[in-house]
Amino acid sequence: MSLDRRTFIRDASALAVAGAGCLTFADLGRLMGHGKAHLPGLLRGPTRPFNMLAFGDSIMWGQGLTEDQKFATLVKNWVTTNMLGRAVTFESFAHSGARIMPDTVQDGMAPFTGEVPAKFPSVHKQLYRAIDSLGTRSIRPSEIDLVLLNGGINDIGVASILSPFASSGSITDLTRDSITSHMNYLLPAAADLFPNAKFIVPGYFRIVTEDSATPEVTALLGVVSAILGIPAIFFTPLIKQQLIANCSAFFTEADAGLRAAVNAQNGRTPNRCVFADPGFSIYNGYGASQRRLFNTGESDPMVIARKASCEAAGQGSDLLCTSASMGHPNVSGAVKYADAMTAKLEVFLTEWQALRKLFACVDPKPVIGAAASYTVWVEDYETRLPVAATVAVGSETFTANTSFTYAFGCTAPETDKSDGVRGKPGRTVTIPGACDGIVISAPGYISQAIPTRA
Repeated sequence: MSLDRRTFIRDASALAVAGAGCLTFADLGRLMGHGKAHLPGLLRGPTRPFNMLAFGDSIMWGQGLTEDQKFATLVKNWVTTNMLGRAVTFESFAHSGARIMPDTVQDGMAPFTGEVPAKFPSVHKQLYRAIDSLGTRSIRPSEIDLVLLNGGINDIGVASILSPFASSGSITDLTRDSITSHMNYLLPAAADLFPNAKFIVPGYFRIVTEDSATPEVTALLGVVSAILGIPAIFFTPLIKQQLIANCSAFFTEADAGLRAAVNAQNGRTPNRCVFADPGFSIYNGYGASQRRLFNTGESDPMVIARKASCEAAGQGSDLLCTSASMGHPNVSGAVKYADAMTAKLEVFLTEWQALRKLFACVDPKPVIGAAASYTVWVEDYETRLPVAATVAVGSETFTANTSFTYAFGCTAPETDKSDGVRGKPGRTVTIPGACDGIVISAPGYISQAIPTRA
C-alpha cells in the first residue's frame, strides 16, 4: 500500500494527543509490511526543539522595552543557555492592556501592535491565537515545554488602584474579584491546552511606595486625573498615603491570589506550575530612589515607535498610549523579573536536559464514568522501541503496553460568585472540573502527560 511515512507519523501522534486512540509504531511497521526491528534506523530523527510561549498583559509584553531587553526574552536566553545545544523556539502573544476574561465580540477584533493599550484580544483568547500559530509551524500543543503567563491588573484597571478616592478595602475586593478568580479560570484552561508544558506565573509589585518621590507622584496624579476625566488632583501627604495603601492592598491580594491559583493547579496537575515574585522593594517602586519602573514622561527605548503605532491606531493624542511605559518595569526592572523567574525554573532543568523522550498514547479513547479496558502504548521517541514505563491514572498505577481496567472520573465544575464592588454588578466565574489524567514515567525519560476530558 502507498503511505507517506511523515504524514502517518504526524497523524498517529495527533491521535494520541487528542485521546482518540492511537497507532503505535509497531502498527506502522505492520501496515508498511516491515517488522518492528527494521524501523529504528528508518524513523530516527533529530530531537525536536524546546518550545516556549508567553501570554499576558503589558508587564509580560515588556511595555517600553526593545525585544532584547524584555524579561520574556531574557528568560528565553537563559533556557537556550541551559538546553545544551538544543534549539529553542519562542513566541509571545502578550500585549499592552490585555484583560484575562474573554469577550465573544471584542476577542474577534484584529489586535493592535503590542505597545498600543487594548483590552482585547483577552489573555484567554491569546491561548487560541497560539494554537492557530502553532499549526502554521507544524508544532503540536503537546510539544510546548514552557509557558510564561500573567494577567489580572487590567481586569481591575490601573486607574482604580491609583485613585485617591478609592479605599484600600475596595482595592482588596477588586483584586480578589479580578485576579484571584480570573487566574483560577485561566490557568486550568491553559494547562489543558498545553498538556506537557511547565508554567511560570510572575507576580506584580507595589507601584507607589513610601520611597516614591513627591515630584513623580504629583506627575502621576496628573495622568490619573486625565484618565478619570476629573479636575487635576493636587498632591498632599494624605493623598500619597492613600495611594501607598491602595498599592499595598493590590500587591498583597494579587500576590496571595496568584500563589493560590498556582497551588490549586498543581493540585490538579502536579509539578507543572511555579509562581515568581519579582521581589521589588519599596525602593524599587514608581519614582523611588532605586526605581525599577519608568517615570511619567520618560523617554523609554520604544517611545518613537510607540507614538507611530498610536497614530496608526487612532490614539495619537491619547496620553495613555503615547506615554504607556509609565509605571512599567524599566531595563533593570526587567532584569529583576528575569532573575526571579529563572531562579524558580531551575527546578525543571534536570527534566528538560534529559536526552531521551517518550512517545505515548492511550487506546481506546478514555470514556468518562464507566469502567473499560485500556492500553497505554509507550515507546522511545527516537528509536520507537517499547519502553518499560509506569502509567499513573488517578491514584492507581499500571504497566505500560499492557491492558488495564479503569473508570475515568471528573470532579464537578466549581462556580465562584463574588459581589459587586462600588455599585458594580457581581461576577460569576466557572472553574472547570479536573478529570483523571494519565502520566507516564520511566527512568531516564521526560515524563509524558495525556489529558482526558469530560
